Amino acid sequence: MSVYSSSVWSCFKQNGEPQNLLQRTLLQDSRQRVREGIAKAIQSICTISGLDHPQHSEEFFSVTTHLFRNLDNATRQTLDLSGYVHHWSNLLLKHRHDEFVGRDSLDWVIHGISNLLKWCIQSAKALEKPLHLEYKNPFGFIALHAYIYSDTLLERLFTKHLFPVVSQSCQNAPVQVRVPTLHSKTRTSLYAVMLALSNDSMAYARLLALVRDLLAQGESSQAWSWGVAQILEDYSYEVNWNFDRLCSIRSSTGYPGLKNLSNTCYLNSLFTQLFMNVDFRKFILSTNIADGKESQRLLAETKTLFGFLQESMLKQVDPQGIADSIVTYENGLIDVAIQMDVDEFYNLLFDRLESQILSDDAKKTFRSFYGGQIVQQIKSKECPHVSERLEPFSAIQCDIQGKPSLIDSLNAYVDGETMEGACLKDIPDNLIFHLKRFDYDISTGNRHKINDRFEFPEKINMSPYNVDYLQEKDRTVEPDIFELVGILVHHGAAESGHYYSYIRERPTNPSQGKTWVEFNDSDVTEFNSGQIPDQCFGGLGEMAYGATFSKTWSAYMLFYQRVSALDAELEERSPLPVKVPVKDDLPPELANRIAVDNERYIRNYCLFDPAHITFARSLLEKLRTFNGGTCSDNHAVEKQAIWFSLQYLDRVLSRSKEPTDFDRMLDSLTRMIGSCSKCCKFALEWVVDNKAALRSLLLRCPVPKVRKDFAKMIWNALSHLRTSDTRTYGFDVDSIEHEPDLLNMPECDGVLQQMISNLHELWICIHLHSRGWDDYFGLLADIASFGLPECFVLLREEFLQKCLEILLVEGTGAKKIRVDNPHYSQFIRLSEKGRRFSLNRLIELLRLLLSRIDLRMTPHDPRFQPRRLMDSGKLSLSKAEEELLHWGVEPGRLRTLGILDKLLSCNQNSSAAGSIVQMMVLAEPQASFISSIAKTILNGINIDPASLAAPFLNAALTFCCFAHSEARIKDLVAHIAREVDTIGVNGGKEHLDFFINARHIQNQRGVKDQEFFHRLVRDTVPHWAPPLIMYWDEDIRMKTIDLLKTLVFHTDINEMDDELEVEEITSIAKKLCETCLKRVQDQIVLPQKPVEAKSVEQVREVIRHCISQFYQDDTAASDRVTEDAEAVYDALQTLSVEDADDANSDTWNNNSDEMPTDSESENIMVSP
Repeated sequence: MSVYSSSVWSCFKQNGEPQNLLQRTLLQDSRQRVREGIAKAIQSICTISGLDHPQHSEEFFSVTTHLFRNLDNATRQTLDLSGYVHHWSNLLLKHRHDEFVGRDSLDWVIHGISNLLKWCIQSAKALEKPLHLEYKNPFGFIALHAYIYSDTLLERLFTKHLFPVVSQSCQNAPVQVRVPTLHSKTRTSLYAVMLALSNDSMAYARLLALVRDLLAQGESSQAWSWGVAQILEDYSYEVNWNFDRLCSIRSSTGYPGLKNLSNTCYLNSLFTQLFMNVDFRKFILSTNIADGKESQRLLAETKTLFGFLQESMLKQVDPQGIADSIVTYENGLIDVAIQMDVDEFYNLLFDRLESQILSDDAKKTFRSFYGGQIVQQIKSKECPHVSERLEPFSAIQCDIQGKPSLIDSLNAYVDGETMEGACLKDIPDNLIFHLKRFDYDISTGNRHKINDRFEFPEKINMSPYNVDYLQEKDRTVEPDIFELVGILVHHGAAESGHYYSYIRERPTNPSQGKTWVEFNDSDVTEFNSGQIPDQCFGGLGEMAYGATFSKTWSAYMLFYQRVSALDAELEERSPLPVKVPVKDDLPPELANRIAVDNERYIRNYCLFDPAHITFARSLLEKLRTFNGGTCSDNHAVEKQAIWFSLQYLDRVLSRSKEPTDFDRMLDSLTRMIGSCSKCCKFALEWVVDNKAALRSLLLRCPVPKVRKDFAKMIWNALSHLRTSDTRTYGFDVDSIEHEPDLLNMPECDGVLQQMISNLHELWICIHLHSRGWDDYFGLLADIASFGLPECFVLLREEFLQKCLEILLVEGTGAKKIRVDNPHYSQFIRLSEKGRRFSLNRLIELLRLLLSRIDLRMTPHDPRFQPRRLMDSGKLSLSKAEEELLHWGVEPGRLRTLGILDKLLSCNQNSSAAGSIVQMMVLAEPQASFISSIAKTILNGINIDPASLAAPFLNAALTFCCFAHSEARIKDLVAHIAREVDTIGVNGGKEHLDFFINARHIQNQRGVKDQEFFHRLVRDTVPHWAPPLIMYWDEDIRMKTIDLLKTLVFHTDINEMDDELEVEEITSIAKKLCETCLKRVQDQIVLPQKPVEAKSVEQVREVIRHCISQFYQDDTAASDRVTEDAEAVYDALQTLSVEDADDANSDTWNNNSDEMPTDSESENIMVSP
């Protein structure tokens, strides 16, 4: 009674207390028979009512699930849980889910029953009650229980609602696309049932096998990852990184869009208009194709395109085949990069399509869709005679300039001017009006767009424009009503712009009214026809505050259809479903091809579902719940789980737009393999066997963290095997204790060698993946950091030689390297075009490999002898490596070292570069390139701008620390000191830092001590100090003064006992003073250059101090210098912008504490 009367339900609710009634009968009643009866009643309702009303079952299942979840243990013990699982799973398997792709709908029946099943299974486990299910293990063993189904419940649910089996594209029978439930919430409930059913290792193994099969390799194209339905069989897409599945599926309208090939919006907008004419679509789909590869290719491609537009479940269809098959009037293919006028393209398209139709009757039918006849009339001035001429038309050309509406334009079209007119004779069911918005300006020679407002009606009567009506206007003529069904819009100017279409769906169920869709290339959305005046009429638009502007978007082509034809379409296809696009029959072969394409896409769409991502991680983590958290004896399930996880990381998680779950799954995997050497082996074997995955995850993936974490996982696995299973790792010993001995032992075919070999194979393509250089070379460097055996393997694979080659290949003298390695040419081209390659980790790898090389020893020739292990515990160079290290050195000629110049000039990983400089200097004198090292450093210091000289100055410090020749050290420092005079406005800080640090150097070869370097810097003061105390940066000037105080002016010479020291300081101070005077005279006084007083304050005070302290002797030379100084003072006074007459300035009397202490200076030196 409550169903039929709301008042009865209200009364029962108020007085009957239904909640208490259910609680008393199902929970509180002491009689088991009553409780069982209520439970069976609920079960019966679930069996019938829930399925009968799937759209209204949310509340029902919510209540049912709540009741069962709140049962106490005693009550649950009495329930037939196996029976519930049997009944509910039967309901779930029988339930048919109708999914409209693009409108993911939550299926409350699947969601509700899945929650009940999960509760039953978990309750059975908690109560230790068997469910009597059968599981077939993929690894050979079978557990026999009572039969429920011929296959496992787990497998049947999996293939019914989660991942239906994909059909074979070659089958002859029609393929019915099996679409699973797509809503994430529904799928989450099903995944929970899957996990609940896999509570033992056998069931888990079966589920794991099912999930792994989803990731099977073999797809020839990655078009689905772009949301593109690929038509051309020989066109292949690269995998789409940052894949967003929601942007790959067709829109909720039920239609895919068309991919814009470059500037093909005109093509897309016209083809969608034609496709949405269901009679025209039906004609194209049923047209006979005898030679679809050659003479009828355009017709065949159009047929295929219409099939994909009707059936594809992807966001967009690729029209490349159309573009490749349209021949222009000049007998060439259309250029997709150049936009065409859509009216011109329409005429070309229909001309080419008609020429490929075989039968005359089919040609006539084709012309009848949009083609009619116009009667052209010419009136005589001399007599009432009218001359008429019939002409075919496919679109009516409508002038819009000076015409406010379509009606006015048609009236003018029919009336004509004084002598000419036109009218329509044969009017087709479909009319196209071309609005002539582009006009040619004879005066300027340019086209321009007419943006005037031009209105058009929803319905138009074409009878007044028919020749029969015009010849006998008094005769009654039946109205010939056409309705607006399409608008092709142009947005932009005459020479550039964009086309898109608004199209009315037809026929549609009368109950849903007239619906419109916007096709804008790949984007298809619903359109409110009430916006047509604003979006299509053109004219003026209104901005905020009342300002107006000329709209650049307006209708360019109008599509009308005769009402009688619309009624006929509706009658032919009635009854029509609500909000479901009309479909026509496709040729079986085309239908099957699209169906299989859809099934494969939907499978991938579901793989990227957040619910499946969570499920995959949970599936891996669930493995640790078996065997008390330890691995099984044979590791069969663990191996499959590890391989599945890695495959899923590669095929799904790394390609997702938001790969946040990549971290979580990789963490779970790392924890798993980090505790077991066999699991480590399985993980590394998968990486070794899947070379494409290694390239993708290490080099191609655009997410830095994914590449970095994957490389770290490999390193962790190798590290674990190195200590726990040396033979699997690759050395035939029990443990790695004394590394050098391993070089004399036979190697196993271990994962280390295999991994390095795979990384070696990637070398030929690394230039294509600049983003992954640090990850690729970082992994190699991490392997090298393990120790000497790993470096030996890397050297044997020629990684040292290759690193040197790629650093040198861009040099002017590296022609031989480019000839021997042609793949480097593309690297050079990319670099010249501005592609940036990080060398940080490459230089680190080079440092690690060179640290294992004895550069002093004679190199070996690998053709005749293996690499030798020296007494020093290091390895020898090969001939090729030595040649590359000495690249640029020629006997009898002093030239720079190419490799050193590259390492320093790139200014990346200065620490590793400094270490390499140290190794090379320490290899002297045996290595015989000390002169070239010095030459390279000096050349780099001469660079312009001087601020780029920093890495070379740091290398000079390293050179001084480790060089064995006092003379070369002196020459180098002296050259740098003289070079300061040329730095201009750049490099002041870098050069000053060099001298600050150089005075604290302690040569590691015992050549000279710190005092030597202190004096060396002091002796060169007259060269480097004057430019720095006149530098533009005040901070540099002040720090230079502080350094001079330490070097020269630290004490009063009158109080010094060491006469030789006094003589040296006096000589340096006088040279400094005279150099400063000359610099001021040359740069300021002689050219009479005005200067800011503050900028010359320091140099003026240096001169004054030197005059007062070091020119006290009465000699002619001293008098001359004093006179020159006075002249300079006067000139500076005159040329200074500000007056600075305080002789005893704060600058000089400042007891600065900013000068670094010895220990601080040593800390900022280049580390030896």
